[in-house]
Amino acid sequence: MALAIALAMAPGSARAVDPNQSTTSYIRSTFSVEDGLSSNVVNAIVQTRNGFLWIGTDAGLNRFDGRHFTPIYFRGPSSSPQGIVSSLAEGRNGDLWIGTSAGLVRIPRPALDRFERSLSVFYHPGPGLSDEITWLHFTRDGVLWVGTAAGLYRFAGDRFETAIPGTYIGRIEESADGHLLVVSDQGFIELDGTRVVPHPRLSQRLRVGTGAGAGGQSGIELFYVFQDRSGVPWFCLARRVNGSIERFQRYGVNGELPYRVYEDPQGNLWVYDTDGISRVSGTKLEPVVTGIQIRSISADRDGNLWIGTNGQGLLRFRDRPVRTFSQADGLPNNVPMTVLSKRDGSLWVGSNCNGLSVFDGKRFKTYDEKDGLSNSCVWSLAEGKTGELWVGTWGGGLFRFADGHFVQFTLRQGLADGVVRAITVAHDGSLWIATQNGLSHMVDGQFHNYSTTDGLSSNRVVSVYQDRHGTIWAGTSRGVDRMIGDRFARVLSPHEIFDPRYISLAEDASGEPYALSAPKGIDRIEGNQLVEVNHDLDLLSMVASPRGELWFTGDHGIFRFSAGAFAQKQAGPDNPPDYAWFGKADGMLSTQCSIGAPNMALTPDGKLWVATVQGLAMLDLRHLSFDTSKPRIFVEDVTVGRTRQPAERELVLPPGTHHVELRFDSISLASPEKIRFQYRMDGVDPVWLDADNSLTAVYTNIPIGTHAFRIRASNSAGVWDRSGISFPVTQKPYFYETGWFRLLSGTVCVLVLTMAYRFRLRQMHARQKLLEQHQNEITALNDCLMKAQEEERARIAGELHDGVLQQISSLAIVLGTVKRQIDSGSTKDKLGQLQKQLIQVGTDIRELSHQLHPALLQDDGLPAALCGYCEEFTKVRGIPVSCETDDHLKDLSPGTALCLYRIAQEALGNVAKHSKASKVEVRLTQTDGLVCLSISDDGVGFASDRARGSGGLGLINMRERVRQLSGTLELNSEPGRGTSIRARVRFPSIPPTTESG
Repeated sequence: MALAIALAMAPGSARAVDPNQSTTSYIRSTFSVEDGLSSNVVNAIVQTRNGFLWIGTDAGLNRFDGRHFTPIYFRGPSSSPQGIVSSLAEGRNGDLWIGTSAGLVRIPRPALDRFERSLSVFYHPGPGLSDEITWLHFTRDGVLWVGTAAGLYRFAGDRFETAIPGTYIGRIEESADGHLLVVSDQGFIELDGTRVVPHPRLSQRLRVGTGAGAGGQSGIELFYVFQDRSGVPWFCLARRVNGSIERFQRYGVNGELPYRVYEDPQGNLWVYDTDGISRVSGTKLEPVVTGIQIRSISADRDGNLWIGTNGQGLLRFRDRPVRTFSQADGLPNNVPMTVLSKRDGSLWVGSNCNGLSVFDGKRFKTYDEKDGLSNSCVWSLAEGKTGELWVGTWGGGLFRFADGHFVQFTLRQGLADGVVRAITVAHDGSLWIATQNGLSHMVDGQFHNYSTTDGLSSNRVVSVYQDRHGTIWAGTSRGVDRMIGDRFARVLSPHEIFDPRYISLAEDASGEPYALSAPKGIDRIEGNQLVEVNHDLDLLSMVASPRGELWFTGDHGIFRFSAGAFAQKQAGPDNPPDYAWFGKADGMLSTQCSIGAPNMALTPDGKLWVATVQGLAMLDLRHLSFDTSKPRIFVEDVTVGRTRQPAERELVLPPGTHHVELRFDSISLASPEKIRFQYRMDGVDPVWLDADNSLTAVYTNIPIGTHAFRIRASNSAGVWDRSGISFPVTQKPYFYETGWFRLLSGTVCVLVLTMAYRFRLRQMHARQKLLEQHQNEITALNDCLMKAQEEERARIAGELHDGVLQQISSLAIVLGTVKRQIDSGSTKDKLGQLQKQLIQVGTDIRELSHQLHPALLQDDGLPAALCGYCEEFTKVRGIPVSCETDDHLKDLSPGTALCLYRIAQEALGNVAKHSKASKVEVRLTQTDGLVCLSISDDGVGFASDRARGSGGLGLINMRERVRQLSGTLELNSEPGRGTSIRARVRFPSIPPTTESG
């Protein structure tokens, strides 16, 4: 009988758990309610195409991203998680279908990323027990078949069609020819469309039971049929090969059959029942887990095998990238210090004070004191040119091991110190040995030692290396030295290295030299300079694989960089380097690597061996992939103030928000602990920030507007997605912070300022007008005062002229008559002198009368009067005076004209009395509404400070006259350089005459 039956079970993955590994070597992780799972009873597991793992439990549905479980509350009869979730299935269009104890739920694909309860749809296949969903299955043509506690239904066109009524459906599968395989409480049933295909006496031939099912079908003991990828049909634990039936012997259980077989994406076959799970290996079953009731099993796209249990939570099995060898494998202790791969392929390990071991492929054989290794504290290894092994010890010096014999070299033979930290075999076969007290060079058994006197930066040498060009490099407790000629010179460094725990030197595949130190990290040696490459990682040693990848050991595990990682000179928070990290989650017992030299070796079979403080770690590089896929990043939820809520498509913050938390994550079901995150908010964070373990960004006082919250991450292989995702965050303003309010406020301010300006301008104009009015009144008053003064002067001048001057003239005539009548010579002379004095007094009174009453000033204006006075001054005083005036100034008001005229009189009077000048210049001009009168002479001059302190009436009168006109008076004089006086007053013209009515 041909039963071509198959199951569409395997997700599309390129890899899964390695079938070549022992079942005991898989890394097992357990997730329970303590980790956030709703229940420890897990009935169904499925991974949707967005990467999330969905877990159906006895207490509802959970979504898992590899780090956090999120309970999912969908629409249904109640608002709480819908009781038992028994089955899960993903539709062809990406929708998630959920079978529960109360009905069927569909969550559309758009709601799976950011779940929205309102988008879920609840269905009732039928009344009563038909709402209790037991199994869901999508056939290859996209049809959903629903098994319930009361029958089998076909979902078509948003309605249910009954296929098998009144029976409990336990399982639904599909054969290779499209038939539906149904396991029920009536036995095994095969449907060809709508017709039942009979299988008479199948159970009897397979010897799995004698009972009959519905329609003469096989008995209920035959409850699982399977066809693997190679086309071999399975019937529980029996399979047909070349027409014969093969049966599998159960491990430790007599006769009880497993109830399901599962084939993972890599072709591993797993059988499980209520007592555990086993892997099919040939014709045997290898136990993986025993004593656990298994309810569901599924493989994800990352290669993990997920197992749902009945009360013990969710289990994850994955490959163990790192295998650790210990005393159980023959090592003398669990603290190997150094490891070396010889050219013949043998692997040698030096242990901490327990000797030298060699690996035969299965176990280690050890040499120690009984074999001639008098000091078993092995810290360094090297292979000589002829295949001999050089062994450096802590305190016992150097040993040569060949043909099973050890030869020791110590201080007695010339070695610099008994503590040997590192050994390098040079191109010429000589040895360079790093010790605690200098560097030794061994040639044909003879030693030449180098110390600080030979240029070394320190006598404590921790590493020595010869590059492909033959240059010798030494790492000391003070830095890196390079040998030039027969001396060492220090390599310059922008940062000082003070007694680092370890320094090593190495080259990449292209010959680029590097220096590694803890805790400084890694530097590239360029010329005579150390250039920073990465100081975030504590790296101890480096080796390049045949593919060009760079492998490092450090205090926190093993690191892998791509061949071009350092060529790109990646450094800094804005350009983080790509690297993969291997630690405890990958099988290491300790992430702290030993500090022997070398502490890492690559064997010809592609295996990397690393000495750690808890065993010898091994990675098979041939089975390690380099994942370049982008990490699936998402914003999980946000907290605004004290309110936590799921993240939507964007975040809109109410006005006045002062505390925001954004929690993000990525989907990594295999190694979430290896994902590294950075984030920044545009307009807030100036640089990218490293995320801590909380994966939460906290902000206070986000500026008004919309900002892009950016997240980027590396995948589990350490490859960064530098573009990342962007999550919009909008801070809403108060009304008074909005643009329209600011525009309105600005407009109002401009209007208010304009009105205030105009009001102030009107005030200023009014004040200016009032000032001008007052000035005109003052000018008129001054004119009146000066007119009164001038009238008084004219009266005095008239009296002097008509009265005193006439009397003096008469007296002079009388004196002349008397003089002629007197004969005495002395008396006559005296009368003559008296007559001359009277004549001079008359002249002075006549001049004073002219000054008191300048007729030209009233008739022809200031320019003519001023020039006339200058001419008169020249005639009377004999001092030439040049006069330059502006004829337009004849319209000056009488008061201003008289004031300037009097100033000129005072100034010229001072010239005549004091200056001894040979010439005088008088200028009367106007500029920018000002009248300027200047009088300059070339006389003896005087000190200006003496004039300012002088109490002379002339200067006082001039200043007082200018002050009355709100003008300024400047006096400049230096001894021997003459004197100049400059008066400036406003140009008040003659006010118009107002005619009275």
